[in-house]
Amino acid sequence: MRSPLRALWNTRIIGSYLRFRVGLFLAGVLAVGAGVVMIGIGGIWGILALFTLILLFLLVTGFVVLVR
Repeated sequence: MRSPLRALWNTRIIGSYLRFRVGLFLAGVLAVGAGVVMIGIGGIWGILALFTLILLFLLVTGFVVLVR
């Protein structure tokens, strides 16, 4: 038996809304992390650290999607 969230996820309207909310949440988490890195480090090193963190986040997310 499928879970209620899984059943809703596959519907057109509710699934799109849930995917949007999850994407918005992940973007918010990434933005907060980016702000902390930029305030903490600053300058060119802060930008490089930020790009590295974003790259790692996207690689991990892509790996999870591929494995799933």
